[in-house]
Amino acid sequence: MLARHHRDGESFVELMKETYDNRFDDTFWTAWQQWIEPVFAEQTTVLDLGCGPGLFIKELAGRYPGVHAMGVECAPYMLEAVGELPTGCEIIEEDLQNPRLPLDDNSVDAALAAVLLHEMHQPVKLLLELQRCLKPGGRIYIIDWVRGPLETYIHHESKTLKVFDPATSINELEDLFIHFIEHNRFSVDDLSYLLSCTGFNVLDSRTVRDDRYAHIVAEKA
Repeated sequence: MLARHHRDGESFVELMKETYDNRFDDTFWTAWQQWIEPVFAEQTTVLDLGCGPGLFIKELAGRYPGVHAMGVECAPYMLEAVGELPTGCEIIEEDLQNPRLPLDDNSVDAALAAVLLHEMHQPVKLLLELQRCLKPGGRIYIIDWVRGPLETYIHHESKTLKVFDPATSINELEDLFIHFIEHNRFSVDDLSYLLSCTGFNVLDSRTVRDDRYAHIVAEKA
């Protein structure tokens, strides 16, 4: 599924690097400090699920000296792009479709799932495994695409006139509409439902950027 969705892995790595600051901007870090920092322990462990080239765990290590920042990733092109990791960081190579993480029960303080769940055939196994690993009261911060109108998607992802220009190639159109389907898999209510059914309580839920993305914080019940 990832291969079809990303097509050119190396180009997708560069896109993740180029857009990192947009995803993890001041608004994100303010919410992180409000919702996630309060569950940090004396020796904190944080999971970045689908960590890509590892930019987030590297920033965590810089912001929180002493934190144990663990990324989980399976795409070879992402793993190849990670490079050298700071002290306290590590990468677990694991497929999140049905993960078996080498972590003890109730051992993780917090987790991040950024633009991840919409890319999965099913996110249930991942959420159940996270439920096992998180400490009681541990929290997950989710950022993801959520369902919205086609008109809004086209407005942001392409030039409307180009989409409806007879000269536009079928490959360009198929790429746009395939991504529209994938990026519109879940609504905010869908994500909240999945969390509730896997043992989490939603603490905060909001949409940003013309309601195209959801930011959700949930706590292990």
